[in-house]
Amino acid sequence: MRLSYGSARFLELVKSGPKLDMKTIYTMFGERCKFDCAYCAQAKTSFTPEKMLSRVVWPKFVMGDIVEAIEKYHEKIKRICLQVVSSDSAQTEAFEFLKKIKDLKIPTSASVRVFSVKEAKTWFDNGVERLGVATDVVSEEFYPEYRGGNLKTQLQLLEDLSRAFPHRITTHAIAGLGETEKEMAEFIQKMHDWHITVGLFAFTPLKGTKLEKHPKPTMESYRRIQVARYVIENDLSSVKDFSFTQEGEIVDYGIDVENIPEKAFLTSGCPNCTRPYYNEDPGEELYNFFDEVKRKPFRIGDRKV
Repeated sequence: MRLSYGSARFLELVKSGPKLDMKTIYTMFGERCKFDCAYCAQAKTSFTPEKMLSRVVWPKFVMGDIVEAIEKYHEKIKRICLQVVSSDSAQTEAFEFLKKIKDLKIPTSASVRVFSVKEAKTWFDNGVERLGVATDVVSEEFYPEYRGGNLKTQLQLLEDLSRAFPHRITTHAIAGLGETEKEMAEFIQKMHDWHITVGLFAFTPLKGTKLEKHPKPTMESYRRIQVARYVIENDLSSVKDFSFTQEGEIVDYGIDVENIPEKAFLTSGCPNCTRPYYNEDPGEELYNFFDEVKRKPFRIGDRKV
């Protein structure tokens, strides 16, 4: 199995690099997915090294060594996240790991591709507290091309999961894959109405993937979407009260957001999710801040906030 480099450094399984205050430990099971998402390092036809997921390196370790390290630091760990690639034996290995850490009683999340309530129940039965079922592409036009399948089918699955497992489902949405800000805001609103948490990502072009030359979203656009997610999830406003340009850009939220709190720009998703440097290189402005916010002003319509 693998750990994100930041998690491995926190657990002192590697000795080099900065040691960040990792509230969540990120694990990965399996490699080279049987699906072929155009943006993913683990996609079936991707030429990105198998040790990569997004732009993060995930070194391999013996499961027993990881479990021992987690036992050593378990009082400092708030959550363990399982990234489960749709490949042979990944589920079996993930269930084995969950069994080994069960007595530590650390909340666990699993990000996994499922197609039914029955499949999801298997993960909950094996000890997962929250299940992450990624949507990624929120544009009905681009979903088939970039992810494969049908967005309407995915939304129906999420609605079914939200009813079967209320307040226990997370989904991922990637900004910058052809959707408008309006489409993203409407998706976030729908998920909120279903009590599904949205983990918001910025598209990251990765060498070796089909979208390696696709541009990142602008920081200004991503900040507007982050504000939309914050005001919707905190019931400060609703997308029906938003205003958009003809091109779908957000120009008003129905409330004054001039003093929006800085936590609106932190990494979103399951409780205590941080994902350091998942979307960007160290040294540049972060799309998702994982600790203290040092953001630049961003533009909403023709106002700077």
